[in-house]
Amino acid sequence: MNQKVLNSFLDNSKFNGFHKVLLAIGFFVITFSGYELSVFGSIVPVVIKEWNISTTQVGFIGSSAMFGMMLGAILLSFLADKFGVKKLLIVSIFIFNFFIVCATFTNSGLMFGICRFMAGVGSGGATPIVISLLTEYSPKANKAKMVAFAICGNQIGGILAPLVAMNVMPQFGWKPVLWLSILPLLLIPIFIKVIPESARYLSQSNQTDKLNATLTKIDPNYQAVLESTKETITFDAEDEKNSEKVSYLKLFNKRYALGTVLITLIYICGLLTINGVNVWLPQVMNSNGYALGSSLTFSVVLNLGTLLGTVLWAIMVDKVGFRVLMPIIYSVGAISLFGMGIKANLLVLYLFVGLIGMFAFSAHSLMNTFASQYYPAEIRTTGVGFANATGRIGGMLGPIVGGMLLTANVSITMWFLVFAIPGIVAAISITLINIQTKHFKQKENAIPENTVVEK
Repeated sequence: MNQKVLNSFLDNSKFNGFHKVLLAIGFFVITFSGYELSVFGSIVPVVIKEWNISTTQVGFIGSSAMFGMMLGAILLSFLADKFGVKKLLIVSIFIFNFFIVCATFTNSGLMFGICRFMAGVGSGGATPIVISLLTEYSPKANKAKMVAFAICGNQIGGILAPLVAMNVMPQFGWKPVLWLSILPLLLIPIFIKVIPESARYLSQSNQTDKLNATLTKIDPNYQAVLESTKETITFDAEDEKNSEKVSYLKLFNKRYALGTVLITLIYICGLLTINGVNVWLPQVMNSNGYALGSSLTFSVVLNLGTLLGTVLWAIMVDKVGFRVLMPIIYSVGAISLFGMGIKANLLVLYLFVGLIGMFAFSAHSLMNTFASQYYPAEIRTTGVGFANATGRIGGMLGPIVGGMLLTANVSITMWFLVFAIPGIVAAISITLINIQTKHFKQKENAIPENTVVEK
């Protein structure tokens, strides 16, 4: 089946029960990925005392998950494009939840860090695969909203982590806080039955029966719709041949090279700030005179702000576009981070924390939507996976930088200023991508001479 015909059918489909189930699964998976990412920051104050380790050592343990996520995003997302999205998503879900549960049986920083690394491998693969699957199947009018809603799972997981920690740790210690990850493991048989395989993969691997069954769920009258779609599709004879090849080299051809480099830079900046603040916010506030309960509340407010921003910007981006919205969000996020370092009363600080989530953190959630639409279908999972993988460099640096700043006893103003600077860099980078994209779209408006109409 011609990929342009199939993509057009999926883009123009009506939102129905099939999409709702897919969205619910994606949201659930990313929620537990977000929980895995945030839970370490919630238990850090207790772990430091129990194991008697330094803040710098904790920073490296916190970064171990980022090393794993970088490997998982590169390897598993690439394998998903080659061997099927569904298979690799199930593998990813198993890996990251299994090793989070295993971490509860450790009694040293080294073993905990190894479990965090392995959990990161699975989590790093799960997110770009979910984003790719949602982008492929979502109706065009709902793509940004569906991806953004699923990404909100990160914030729900980020809210759950400190809430569970506040209610569980005082009585039972830190280990039971991680036991929640057993739930996705129990649901894997249901995921195997319900999660659809990529339509593009089924088409290219000639799994006609499975493809027909999936398309029927989207539209029982899909065959007639496909036939009518063929009459309106214009395609390049090279499209089919090129779409069969999956290669990281395509990310660096003339059309996508600059965008790939800048998207990588934005992901690095975003994850440096997010992971650094996520891991250290309770400890930073606690060390500056706030009670542990209040410090954990900062994490809840942070994630609530991120949740609100992610939903709001997803709705707005369909109306005003990425070009206008993204630089503004990143800039306001940077200003909010700087404001957090100014001495103020508790209510003002809560306001700044909420704004950090609403702008600085939610901007990164929106970048997943942006990246999934920036790349064409044949390299979408690979492109999003590469961005998520290389961005983990920032994710690894964030906890380390935050720990080193605390060890150096810098002021709270300087601490937050360091994490505000990446937002300005991201704002400039997204502006350059928008200029480059506009340039190429103007060149691509003319139909090539070898373009034919399929009949």
